[in-house]
Amino acid sequence: MPVTALLLVLLSGLLHATWNLAAKRAAAGADFVILYSSLTCLVYAPAAVWFWPSMPATIGWRGWALVALSGMLHVVYGLVLQRGYQVADLSVVYPVARGTGPLLSSLAAVVLLGERVTLASAAGLVLVVLGILGLSRPDGHVAAVPGARRRGILYGLATGVCIALYTVVDATSVRVVRMPPLLLDYLSNATRTLILLPVVVHRGRHLVDAARRHGRAALVVAVLAPMAYILVLQAMQNAPVTRVAPAREVSMLFAVLLGAAVLGERQGRLRLLSAASIASGVVTLSLGR
Repeated sequence: MPVTALLLVLLSGLLHATWNLAAKRAAAGADFVILYSSLTCLVYAPAAVWFWPSMPATIGWRGWALVALSGMLHVVYGLVLQRGYQVADLSVVYPVARGTGPLLSSLAAVVLLGERVTLASAAGLVLVVLGILGLSRPDGHVAAVPGARRRGILYGLATGVCIALYTVVDATSVRVVRMPPLLLDYLSNATRTLILLPVVVHRGRHLVDAARRHGRAALVVAVLAPMAYILVLQAMQNAPVTRVAPAREVSMLFAVLLGAAVLGERQGRLRLLSAASIASGVVTLSLGR
């Protein structure tokens, strides 16, 4: 991977973990998703107008279909992730969510595309699975809420499925259709906001209350989430997706550290080792492909 692409991915990982910290602190469900989606449209509107002339004239129906699909997947992703943060710790949900995407894409490549399983890729798969299993086990150094860890694992897995799907869709948009990363993310977010409009009408008063309580957190997500993803899409234009997608999972380690430093989540030895196992497995997967 080129050094520039690697630096973009590392910065993206830090930004990604930071906005997830803000999302976890809010943990306000659909109302929060609507808030940060709407704010993103406002914050990035000037940049979208500036970059619009760079939109390929030949985007065609396929490009717009990819934008619509990306928006729908991001709606599900945002809602499932918020639900996970409502029931479990950041340092449980986040590593599982970020580790599941590369795991599923690797398994799909073997089952559907007939790709050969190398020793390194097999080792990576085992490390990810062991890490997820480790997070699902009680840790003697961490006070456990009955059922919370298991629910967090399940929501993390569901979030990982969404990540795997939208990564493939968006990579196709920037590499095949040649859509500028910023415009792709903006249009995808605008689609997400339009999809959620009926909810806005139905929950108007609740949204006002949510804005008062979580306005700052929503603004942090609105600014950092697109920035983190745009950096990844930019890296994908100059490096293979099979290298970029796993490498960005360094954000798992940032998330565990932020969970301890900012949220006061107690990190037992098993939880730390499990997060490190998932991160190591993802890196090994990228090297073994």
